Amino acid sequence: MAHSSEEEIQEVFKLFDQEGSGIKIKEIGTVLRSLGLASSEAQLREFATEAAQKDEAFVQFSDFLGFVKRAQTHEASKSVDFDKEMKGLHEGIKHFCDKLTQKQSRETNADMVKISDIKHLLSAVGDKMSEEELEEMSREMRGTCRIQDGRVSFDDFVRLLKV
Repeated sequence: MAHSSEEEIQEVFKLFDQEGSGIKIKEIGTVLRSLGLASSEAQLREFATEAAQKDEAFVQFSDFLGFVKRAQTHEASKSVDFDKEMKGLHEGIKHFCDKLTQKQSRETNADMVKISDIKHLLSAVGDKMSEEELEEMSREMRGTCRIQDGRVSFDDFVRLLKV
């Protein structure tokens, strides 16, 4: 996420602060998500606890701005190597779903993976995707990726994710 300017942050804050008394503590996460920040539940609890020490119901802009800066810093620190993560996903699919040993996986270099395996992983692991999101992704795969016998080219799938 690109760092929002203080003016942009204040504009979003004001959308939630209709009465000028601040935003409700329980809305901290919603307002952060409106700025494109996905804070963990633990971080949101930390922010709520800090805010409640000043006011039991509302957060003022100056305090919220501090939360935004901390959330941005935290998010920047957890940036990932996308290509490395995708290689790991591909190896995992080949090992756990196709039941290939590491040696077989290295030797076969199979690019095609089962669409059903990808859908299962995305609906069951990490940030789980909803059924609607999975169906939309399946439509996009069918429209832009090489597919053969219920399998999709993993390289094409990765390109789809990057877009």
